[in-house]
Amino acid sequence: MKACKIITTTFLGRTIREKTSLCGVPKGLFNHSQNFPTPESVIDLLKLTIEFENKINPGVLLDTIIVNNDVGYRAGNDFLNSIDEQKTHSGIIKILHRENYGRSFGGYNHAFETFKDEYDYFSFTEDDILLNGDNYIKKAITTFESNEKNGAVAYQSTSIEGWEEGVTGNNVFHIHGGVCLSSAKVLKELYNKLGYLPHSTKNSSQAYEYIIKNGEIAFTNEIFKMGYNLINAEEKLYEYAYDYMRGIKI
Repeated sequence: MKACKIITTTFLGRTIREKTSLCGVPKGLFNHSQNFPTPESVIDLLKLTIEFENKINPGVLLDTIIVNNDVGYRAGNDFLNSIDEQKTHSGIIKILHRENYGRSFGGYNHAFETFKDEYDYFSFTEDDILLNGDNYIKKAITTFESNEKNGAVAYQSTSIEGWEEGVTGNNVFHIHGGVCLSSAKVLKELYNKLGYLPHSTKNSSQAYEYIIKNGEIAFTNEIFKMGYNLINAEEKLYEYAYDYMRGIKI
């Protein structure tokens, strides 16, 4: 059995949030802190990611696929190219560069299209959410395999909060951030149904609400609509990068 972890990144500054706060239905600490306002700070964030890839045991053979939504930042692209094929604790790093649309969920789709026949399980996360619990992939796979109708395991949590034209609360069952583990079998079924993993495609709106509606929510809600369960991990297996950097435990 072989798994991969897909991490999306882009060398753009992000909105600063100093404090992790409540969001979702039911509410939880999922609106995570972040303070990566410059392209240079994103490089530092990725160096932390690589540090964890080198020292944390995921419990199975695991390659780390970093997808760069390319904005033409040469220093960042050069950094990623310099770590391509680098060994980690349980596998190697693979770097992909793609056009910047669909944000993280476009990156998830691109990585899955590229490697869908090479792995049995796929985990998905963004660069500022560190999947780093001991044996975190093995534990998520064990949870996934506990029921043949399980379609995805949430690392953060499931939510029923929707997003339609900027209005929240219309009860769409999904996994926060799309941060989850699923199997090649389930994801191929989803891909074959839609022709892609859900995201705001190149010719659709890139406004934030549509990134959320067509990406974060649709990604796992479509798995649910195929008749599969969306379930929570049995223990906390992640950290928010900016909280971790400051020694804050959530």
